[in-house]
Amino acid sequence: MDLIARLGGENAVIEGIVEEFCGLCLVPHGSGNEAAESAYLAERLRRMGLSPARDGLHNLYADVPAAPGRENAPLVILQGHMDMVCAVRPGSGYDPVGSPVRIEAADGFLRSDGRSSLGADNNLGNAAVLWLLGRGVEHGPLRLLFTVQEEVGLRGAAALDPAWLRGADYLINTDGFHLGRAVVSSAGGRRETFSRPLETAAPALPAPFRVELSLFTGGHSGDDIHRGRGNPIKLLTAFLTELDFAYELAGLAGGQAHNAIPAQCAAELAVAREDVPALASAVERLAAEIRARHGETDPYARVELVPAPMPSVVWSENCRGSTLELLAGLCCGVLGWHADFPDTVCASANLGRVWARDGEIRAAEFLRCTDPAAERAMAAAHAALAGRTGFAVAASGYPGWVGDAANPLARLMDGVYRRETGRGMEITAVHVGLEPSCFQAKAPGLVMVSTGPDILDAHAVTERAPLASLPPYAALLAGTLEELSRTAR
Repeated sequence: MDLIARLGGENAVIEGIVEEFCGLCLVPHGSGNEAAESAYLAERLRRMGLSPARDGLHNLYADVPAAPGRENAPLVILQGHMDMVCAVRPGSGYDPVGSPVRIEAADGFLRSDGRSSLGADNNLGNAAVLWLLGRGVEHGPLRLLFTVQEEVGLRGAAALDPAWLRGADYLINTDGFHLGRAVVSSAGGRRETFSRPLETAAPALPAPFRVELSLFTGGHSGDDIHRGRGNPIKLLTAFLTELDFAYELAGLAGGQAHNAIPAQCAAELAVAREDVPALASAVERLAAEIRARHGETDPYARVELVPAPMPSVVWSENCRGSTLELLAGLCCGVLGWHADFPDTVCASANLGRVWARDGEIRAAEFLRCTDPAAERAMAAAHAALAGRTGFAVAASGYPGWVGDAANPLARLMDGVYRRETGRGMEITAVHVGLEPSCFQAKAPGLVMVSTGPDILDAHAVTERAPLASLPPYAALLAGTLEELSRTAR
């Protein structure tokens, strides 16, 4: 704990980082809305005597001179993203485009006022870096790098000029959620959106109902994909496919995003009056199956059959069959485990959303793979499936970050952490996208590690950060910079 004492003690570290964080929260900074925060950061860096530069997307960097006598040390980039996921509590009146995040520190946690997510991902790491630079830490030449639109496909990092990385030997990304974890590899991501014309017909069956699956746990399609949670879109697709009596489908919608495990899905259908008891029995069997298979992972899941208004149109038989074939055939769940980090998923897929709009049926799928070959194989299988079922596919994505457990920067950080806390770091891979995956292609020799303080329930209105994790994280960063400053290039 020597470094924490040199930084002023635990209370001073916490108060200093929280003050910087509150400043960053003064302006809205959702993905695509980072201009004001980029301007705030630029002014903050100018007040520190630096000369920041920005690009057209509002990515920002500034070089920090080395401490006297450390000029020949390797150049280290400290990097984080500005944007946050703006979760909003329904009915709160919070405007994510125009409202700042209001911060509270109580009971050992930093949190919002409950109307919105906190945005500790990633501004708490950014705040730690800004605060440390004023604490007299001995460091070599540094480059501060702040990117935009990380939460919507690493767009800022993907568009970054490679010259901004040139000359650097190391990069420390501050986007981690777990104190004591050094991430050295991450998965690539591929967003696939399938679409086809919605073909309709006049309804012929007289008894309309709505089958609703709700209150599933859902979650993050990377962090939570291995937890075995039920996917209500998949479950409802199987239910509709297996019905052994005639029905007409008038609607099918569920989920909210490519990269979120869905928490709900509903189908509107009509049956003959004599088949109403059979429909009710089928729904009861579905509910029993979900309780048996997902009772632990989705304890609050509900399955309901409720009367519905008579639809004006229903889907054509061909359209219904093709859509259900697509949804049933899309990959979903864990598809492989990492060879170097056996407890980490290396390939997965998530069917995140299905909906109809503007005369089209659409489905959203997210693939995550560390191995590019595995991603290409899944993408090819999905393209063939789409071709058979009459769907077009639009895709975008980012590469994986291929790292290994022998990462020398991670080993150095492990030594610093052991010295300061008495505990070793977990050197691992994660099954989510991180910006180093984009930097790797732009600067192949750059040695990178992602770390961060503890953050709980990121991207939710309950997001919070334990204040006690800030001093050891600050000590980890400061100690790492000091160790690297003693290394000649």
